[in-house]
Amino acid sequence: MKKLLFFIFFILIVNNTSLGAYGNLQPPLIVIDPGHGGIDPGTIHSNLLEKEINLKASLYLKQFLEKSGALVILTRDNDTDLAKLYPGPGARHFKDVFNRKKYIENLNPDLFISIHVNAGEFKKKNFGQVFYGRNPKSLAPAEFIQNKLNEIYKVSKAPQIADFLILTASTPGVLVEIGFIDDQRLCDNDFLKNLCQQLASSILNSLNNKGPTSRVKFEPKLLIIIDDFGNNSDNWHEFLKLDLPFTAAVMPFLNNTQKEAKILAQAGKDIIIHLPMEPKKYKRSWLGPKPVMVNLSEKEITTLLTEALKENTRAIGMNNHTGSKACENKKVVQTILSFCQKNNLIFIDSQTTPNSLFPLLGSEYGVVVLKRDIFLEINGKDEKKILQQIFQLQKIAKEKGLGIAIGHVGFEGGIPTVKALKAALPPLQAQGAKFCTLRDIVKKHP
Repeated sequence: MKKLLFFIFFILIVNNTSLGAYGNLQPPLIVIDPGHGGIDPGTIHSNLLEKEINLKASLYLKQFLEKSGALVILTRDNDTDLAKLYPGPGARHFKDVFNRKKYIENLNPDLFISIHVNAGEFKKKNFGQVFYGRNPKSLAPAEFIQNKLNEIYKVSKAPQIADFLILTASTPGVLVEIGFIDDQRLCDNDFLKNLCQQLASSILNSLNNKGPTSRVKFEPKLLIIIDDFGNNSDNWHEFLKLDLPFTAAVMPFLNNTQKEAKILAQAGKDIIIHLPMEPKKYKRSWLGPKPVMVNLSEKEITTLLTEALKENTRAIGMNNHTGSKACENKKVVQTILSFCQKNNLIFIDSQTTPNSLFPLLGSEYGVVVLKRDIFLEINGKDEKKILQQIFQLQKIAKEKGLGIAIGHVGFEGGIPTVKALKAALPPLQAQGAKFCTLRDIVKKHP
């Protein structure tokens, strides 16, 4: 496909078509993906539909990029979606985004940009936000585009890494939330045109390596999350003796929740809420006193989340405990993401089901969603097998820039996990591995 496009470009040269800034150089191929479309309006504010703003902005952006000589393809140029573009299983919404990803991969562009607008009623200052996936080549474009958005909105934000479904494409790309839907300036054609013109400039500068050096450096990172704190497990103190950073996931509504969260925070650990969510098969005793069940109303789920955050005010995010059923429920996932957006929380998808909706829907709320890559104890509580998983995590980090593993205190992990992490630390550090916490990789909004 890419060769065909360059052939067309060659024909344009022969016919003396303007080449813009590229002269006789091979132009970049850029794919613009206007988010949503068809029966999917995206976020809504009064009579404003996100899908319409996304398309208008994408058409402006295409115009400015083409004036500079870039080859540009839109995933849609009218009010439609891509759910039927390729055959395959899944609900319409999933197929739409999955097919956009597949279409982009088939085109194999130099860069793709997925255009979105963030959900409204944001009480703080408006801003634009860039998200990038785990493709190292996406880092520089993300930085360039974010810098330009910061100039437009007069803020200081950092691009955020996220495992949104569209960002798992094999080609470099970013998802850009160009603003909030309740920001009336997005309805002003002059403002929107100017915004897109400046975005086009930043995109081309990033591809041409023009401008300030990117602050985002490719440095493989390992994020270790330890689940099930708060249970007063016999061995939980042993994790505090480890000389490496980790993020502690603390179960809510237990007798030791606040005590353990406080001690972990004092030890410099990032804290997240280990939120019990309904699985497909379970014993009720696995879920604690107040799990998120699919039969709860949105109000009941929000009340439960509010209580959990009030109990553990140190939390900067949450991840799911079990949840194979609840993570596939759109009402549940949207309610949790809405709460995370309003409370500036990160969500780590433990991937207890491959059909989780968090990577699909996270972008609609501008919430950073990251996915677990491996469970440390997936092959049992054997130190050598856990050690093998840790070294597998290092391979993932080298390939993608970030590897995320989940281990456990108590019955699921405990002492064998502590010993394996302790044994892995010297050789991995000798190889240049960098263990990090959640705050190291996700810059929370001030």
